[in-house]
Amino acid sequence: MKTLALAIATTALTATVASAAGIGAVDQNGDRFASKAEIAAVYTTLSVNDFRDLDQNRDNRISAAEFTAPGAAAILNKHVAGVPVRDVTEIDTNGDGFASPAELATAYPGFGEIDFDDIDANNDGRISAVELYAPVAQDVVSRYETGSSILVSLNEVDTDGSGFASLNELVAQYPNLSAVDFQRLDANDDNRISFSELYDLDAIEVLGKNL
Repeated sequence: MKTLALAIATTALTATVASAAGIGAVDQNGDRFASKAEIAAVYTTLSVNDFRDLDQNRDNRISAAEFTAPGAAAILNKHVAGVPVRDVTEIDTNGDGFASPAELATAYPGFGEIDFDDIDANNDGRISAVELYAPVAQDVVSRYETGSSILVSLNEVDTDGSGFASLNELVAQYPNLSAVDFQRLDANDDNRISFSELYDLDAIEVLGKNL
């Protein structure tokens, strides 16, 4: 169940996207360096020895140059486990240092208000680097990354505005979806699919087979 098409696609892209985004892909506190904890949040099996190999000047933190140094990618590739996110600077088109709902929707087509609320931890109406790189945010935005086309947003499926997806609404997006498949998605048997049910890992597998 866990070996899903979406999981494979996003996992395969993690190291490449992280390298392209630079140190910002792992720098959660915005100091332009990465501690072992920050790197391990993305590369979850990173060992102490591997961190030392990355830390060329032994200052117990990884600089942008060290993160992209020759050989660094080979070390990090052994520990790919997270999902790719873009650097805030790639999304922040107005240069204020934050990502707005509109900027996120531009960067991730299909990204909606519910998604934004899920990652706006301090409810200030904007997403900081720390919020964007938090695990919950990585999970949300990975649904809209290139290569993650299995899922569409609940807003796109929910044509009647009920906040849920019915069988007919899902069939409109996934023509081969059967009633049996729908029952697999409907974890609480209420005959409708909620936000959490739609983005469950088992749901991704089912929907991927019915594109």
